[in-house]
Amino acid sequence: MSELLMAAGTALWLGILTSISPCPLATNIAAISFIGRRVAHGRQVLLSGVLYTLGRVIAYAALGIILAFSILSVTELSFTLQRYMNKLLGPLLIVVGMFLLELLSFNSSGSGVSEKMQGRIERMG
Repeated sequence: MSELLMAAGTALWLGILTSISPCPLATNIAAISFIGRRVAHGRQVLLSGVLYTLGRVIAYAALGIILAFSILSVTELSFTLQRYMNKLLGPLLIVVGMFLLELLSFNSSGSGVSEKMQGRIERMG
């Protein structure tokens, strides 16, 4: 039981620290300014604030769940990579070596996006 309380306390403290760090603090201030522009309608401002807070809680909870499941699946991914990576990496490195020795070439047709952008910038001066 004490471990659960410790985890909950840590999550609460990290949430507080996250909410006052520079980037979320700036977005919170911007959101409050945007929500509070309808000062004449107190209930609407309160409802908008509650919905904003609820949306933020749901977003952080979803990120936490995704991260937790990702961390828990690392062992399965590790075993899979250990089993199959050597079989995939060998042929891939041979092909990369052939490109480096210019035994294989990659021809792209047409001009690339970067060449078009470079031409536009040169014309602009």
